[in-house]
Amino acid sequence: AAKTVFATEEVDMFPQGQISDQDSWYLDDGVTFTSDNSQFTESMVEDNRITIQHDRPNNFQSIEIWSQTSTSESSSLTNIDAINGAPDLQFSSTTGPVIKATDFEISPFIEYDIIAVNVVIAFHIPGALLKDQVRLTMNHGNEYDELVTFVNTQGPIDHMNVSHWTKNITDLAPWSWNDLSDIVFEFDYVSLGSPDDTQLDVDAVGLSVIVNYPWYGSEWASVESFSQGYDMPVMKVNLSDGIFDLMQLSNCGVKPSTIGTEGTWTSKVIQSEPGQKLGRIHIQFDSAGNQDPELLYSYSDDGTQYSDFKTIENHGLINSTFVVIKIISSQACLSEIIIDFNDPSLTIDGRIFGSVDGLVTEYSKWKVFVNDQEVTRQPIAKTGDFSVNISIGQYLTPGVNNLKIKVQAWFNWDSTGLSSKTLLEISSLQVSGGFNVEWDENPTCQTIGDQYLVEDGPGLLIPFLNFCQDDRDNPHNLGVQFDIADENLITAIIDQQDIKLVLSPEQSGITTITVSVNDSSNNKWTERFVVYVQSVDDPPKLNSFPSLIPVEFDNYTLISINYTDIDSNSLHISTNKSWATVDVDNSTITVNPPSIGSSIPILVTVCDLSTCVNKTLLLEVLILAELFIEDVIVDDATIVVGDVVPVRVYVRNSGQLEAASVSVRCQSDTNLIGIKSIPILRAGELGVVSCDWELLESGSANLTVEIDRANQILESNEANNLITVSIEVENYPKTAPSDSGHIDSGIVWLT
Repeated sequence: AAKTVFATEEVDMFPQGQISDQDSWYLDDGVTFTSDNSQFTESMVEDNRITIQHDRPNNFQSIEIWSQTSTSESSSLTNIDAINGAPDLQFSSTTGPVIKATDFEISPFIEYDIIAVNVVIAFHIPGALLKDQVRLTMNHGNEYDELVTFVNTQGPIDHMNVSHWTKNITDLAPWSWNDLSDIVFEFDYVSLGSPDDTQLDVDAVGLSVIVNYPWYGSEWASVESFSQGYDMPVMKVNLSDGIFDLMQLSNCGVKPSTIGTEGTWTSKVIQSEPGQKLGRIHIQFDSAGNQDPELLYSYSDDGTQYSDFKTIENHGLINSTFVVIKIISSQACLSEIIIDFNDPSLTIDGRIFGSVDGLVTEYSKWKVFVNDQEVTRQPIAKTGDFSVNISIGQYLTPGVNNLKIKVQAWFNWDSTGLSSKTLLEISSLQVSGGFNVEWDENPTCQTIGDQYLVEDGPGLLIPFLNFCQDDRDNPHNLGVQFDIADENLITAIIDQQDIKLVLSPEQSGITTITVSVNDSSNNKWTERFVVYVQSVDDPPKLNSFPSLIPVEFDNYTLISINYTDIDSNSLHISTNKSWATVDVDNSTITVNPPSIGSSIPILVTVCDLSTCVNKTLLLEVLILAELFIEDVIVDDATIVVGDVVPVRVYVRNSGQLEAASVSVRCQSDTNLIGIKSIPILRAGELGVVSCDWELLESGSANLTVEIDRANQILESNEANNLITVSIEVENYPKTAPSDSGHIDSGIVWLT
């Protein structure tokens, strides 16, 4: 569709972030890990701000401690120990002797702050007091307090089976735990006549102490809101529109053609929306295996000059107008690539105030969710202002036009029981990156059509930009890009206002070129055309020979030749001499010159199906000696350690030229035995020398004989001047002396 950008504008995708309308927000709270509503935590949207408040009161708890020791002024009082400990309906009775109770166990509670103290007594007066009295008193430190006196009662008093008798004594002293431990309570039944009216039964004496009791818990509160009708600033990359190198499309996306073999997928040029920047890249892989894929990108701000490819992490920032993405993977399947525009971000400003006393900072936190995905978590560890900026492009979905944002705070406390109030306040919540584009027309150009060229030809200039039109830009200012399927065959550039096609040397075939024309608003016109390059049969190439090649008269000599033909595998090679024959399979010429000469030419011709080339080969024909070792004879049939064995070496000159001063070298492994010389060997003549070989070790022994070691004699074959002889040496001396000068022949191995 033809379109051009007319105008662009920023869009606020989340107007609720202005926090002006509390009806746009949904509030919730609860107790962590339960379905109960919270008691001390709530969320509010008021006065253009969001507030999540945690207001924890004092944790007052009542603990009871009971006297552990009881005494009486009379030893006749029975069951006095029944008073000790908590009420159990076991009691001690008196009609006169005073009962004392003291020794309160405080050690489990001394870390708690004392808020209030009450006396708790379980006792029973089974009958009415007509003239007698019952008096309860308390001694603490140097103080004496009368708690209560019962007199003239109309009936029994039961604080044992029903409710215990209590009295608040908080104001009687500035109580400490040691003070409470040492309080002495006295129970006195005062008889004023005989017989006694009744009796006093005491079950237990205790203190009910109200303290700030340690406590712990976890609650949360949240606010959330939806915005609708705004296009998200993200785009999905078409995975089928790319360059595949050992990669293929599959159900899961793009994966290596062979698992375990590294492949590459390269995207086409990805362009940002007009007036915007490509933000961050977000990729999704399936079946990643044991190896993470590699993500690379090349970027450009003008669509022409691109950077080198470099590595980028998932969710990394591109911040450019054009980008090419490359994925390298040997196992993973690339299922999705999403690129956002303008790096969409959520910015939250606010403060934490009040007190964080008693909060467990490891678990007390606040989080932000975008489309039900956590985007950040922040601790509630100290009071003060904060500003949080979060990139949220990876949490947005292309084609979805709504946005959900939620703020939730958790308060986890483990305190001494003192009250504390903590408030999380958000004064600003803004989402950036949204935009809207108004479009206009695309440029248009005249059709190029298919092109026909010839291999190694001059190329082609195609008039182009002068035949393009745009409603806003001058055609000469339009940008042109080329995408060539086979860049080894041809290159394409813009030269002046024309398309210039340049052929690669020695290349032919068919390829496609996609030309793209962009105006200043990045609107595009494209055409794909085919380029046919006709092949040309190039002549063969025959490399030059050395200036002069020495060969031996009346002997066959092999000469290597070097030739190529990039267009043909079927070549014919010939010479103009009957005594010079060609072996095409081995690329050699065999020559046997019939005469001696210092510069004898041979014309060598190489032909393909259409063309022939010639080179001249010059020979220097010489008469040469040819030395070789004809025989090596080691005397004596049986050889033992310590023998000195004569070795005779026969050397023949089979060449056509005599050889002078022929050296013969005898050597056993690394030990030199001797160097002999034959003064002269005429053509066809046989010479002999002798070396004395002393055998010092038993077993197999090797003797190497070499002639003309320094290559001072020019020969037709230098490869036959060395021979090795092997003999066996016994490990015992000879038993019979030699009775004549006759030497038997021994066994000789030649290699």
